[in-house]
Amino acid sequence: MASSILLSGLLALFFTAALASDPSPLQDFCVGDTNSQVLLNGLACKDPKMVDANDFSSSGLHIAGNTSNPAESKVTPMTAAQIPGLNSFGISLVRIDYAPWGINPPHTHRSACHRNLNCLGRQP
Repeated sequence: MASSILLSGLLALFFTAALASDPSPLQDFCVGDTNSQVLLNGLACKDPKMVDANDFSSSGLHIAGNTSNPAESKVTPMTAAQIPGLNSFGISLVRIDYAPWGINPPHTHRSACHRNLNCLGRQP
């Protein structure tokens, strides 16, 4: 009796952990090689022996963006092309500069629509 309860508890724990994982990243460590000529979804992986600290930082986010446009805002994106250490994680970051009374124009995010079957009336 006690062994069946223990087995049921272990199985429940195992299935909970299996459902909580995120299988999206294909590799644990894949710093993007921005000089590679290989064409694939994302950047080709740099040789791990050639990776240095500069692959995980960028110097462009300290510069204020030009907000002289109708929305009075400027978005400066940083993706794996600018920060190779972000490669294969499916993430990016941005700096948003607003002038006084500047707005964030209506927009969508592709990854947000990916899992939603009816994002703004479109199919993924």
